[in-house]
Amino acid sequence: MNLRTKKVAIIAFFSGFPSILFYVYLHHSETGLFPAGEKNPWGFAASVLIGISIGLSLYSFNKLLDRWIPWRNYFSSRFVAGFAANMLIALALVMPVSTAIIKFSNVPVFWKGLVLKDADIVWKIMILFAVFLFIYNVIYALLYAYQHYAIAQLEQLQRERKQLELQFEALKSQISPHYLFNSLNTISSLLLKDLQSAEQFIRRLAQTYQYILATQNRKYVLLREELDFVQSYFYLLRIRFQQQLNVEVNVPLNIMDTRIPPLTLQMLVENAVKHNTFAGGEKVFIYITAQDNTYLKVINTKTGSLAEPDSFKVGLENIRRRYRYFTDKEIVIQNDEKFMVSLPVIDHREEKGERKHSA
Repeated sequence: MNLRTKKVAIIAFFSGFPSILFYVYLHHSETGLFPAGEKNPWGFAASVLIGISIGLSLYSFNKLLDRWIPWRNYFSSRFVAGFAANMLIALALVMPVSTAIIKFSNVPVFWKGLVLKDADIVWKIMILFAVFLFIYNVIYALLYAYQHYAIAQLEQLQRERKQLELQFEALKSQISPHYLFNSLNTISSLLLKDLQSAEQFIRRLAQTYQYILATQNRKYVLLREELDFVQSYFYLLRIRFQQQLNVEVNVPLNIMDTRIPPLTLQMLVENAVKHNTFAGGEKVFIYITAQDNTYLKVINTKTGSLAEPDSFKVGLENIRRRYRYFTDKEIVIQNDEKFMVSLPVIDHREEKGERKHSA
């Protein structure tokens, strides 16, 4: 049984059963007797047939109405329009079909003496339809709300999983054997020349790894945390490159508690180092500053024309994709006399991820 056949079977069941109750009530209210299967088989059969026809018609129409008036954007309007349209469709089907069955049958199909022109029976049918269809529309709306909530939760989990995958990619680049090998070589060199600097280097290295491991499952960190980490990371670089590398941070205090994906600034500092040459005493200056409290800017000077490493593009794309989970604003990259990356400041009041989760 394919999906379409299953849907038809389910609609037939949930349409046929209420139609039997509908028939039983009308029969009892008009005759004072409950219909019996052996005495009124055609009445039950005709009621079920009419109920299934109405059920299939309402299902098909409501699917179209979902496109014309989406629940997500116009919930109240969709409910009212659906209820009113369902009433019209149901009455437009039941009255002509029932009249035709009564007119062209040689025996009383529903009960003897039934006349659909009787105002009393018409009002009963309209009231019963109003009750049944109101319940139907409430259930339909609740099913939509549940489905929308389930889809929203699934999308949220998928976003979080993708974000963690991106963070894991960033994490792998920071704990790579190459990075550790360079650090160990620096420690080995310092042990022979300056024990105090070697001890400080080891402490700073431990702090960087502690930060990396502590933030591997966090969606964001405070900007002040990321800047503290960058300072520790810069200390390790300064030991290697001495006066050839300088990092200057000038960020206003009022954005220190804004949010940033972890390892973002560190990746940009690392890319600036990888993308320049320090041969012949060349110096690289890196500035971390802010523009109008809306963008965080990381600017570095350029010293050479090294071929652009693949990791450079990968790192920028990683940052770009992680930012999309927090804000609709794009990061801006300018590659002129200096290389500059502008990162949107993420305020918790406008965070894209939280807005979606609460919708």
